[in-house]
Amino acid sequence: MVLGCHGGAGATTLAALLGTPWDLGAYTPDRDLISVFGRPLVLVTRDGITATTRLAEVVNVLEHNGLRPAALVVVADGSGPEPPESSARLRLVGERTGPPIRFPFVPGLRYVDAAEAARVKLPGKASRALARITAAAGVRTPTPAG
Repeated sequence: MVLGCHGGAGATTLAALLGTPWDLGAYTPDRDLISVFGRPLVLVTRDGITATTRLAEVVNVLEHNGLRPAALVVVADGSGPEPPESSARLRLVGERTGPPIRFPFVPGLRYVDAAEAARVKLPGKASRALARITAAAGVRTPTPAG
């Protein structure tokens, strides 16, 4: 299952890349109960300060629900290096989620609907990140169409 810590985190695109129908959408503060029905949870956030602040809030809610994400994916927004405040917050939250898996900015993903994301040729760094996510979450990615 894939849960975005906020709108625009990239959860729906990541769910499409993973080939899973279990996209929980974006977390909202009124959502005090999160159920995964025994499936591994992949938590997704961007790498900005506001996004990582929301990440900490979501991790608190998950812990309250007795959940620990199988993977924490940090999607680069492409606007430059990760802010130091975000890096520090990710280190702290990483102790409660497992180490963050950085998913690099992929320009081609900006130009397709999430349902078409699997058709985008990922650069090596993104492919390796996706492999780490699938390994951490125990999901199998679909075989790309010929």
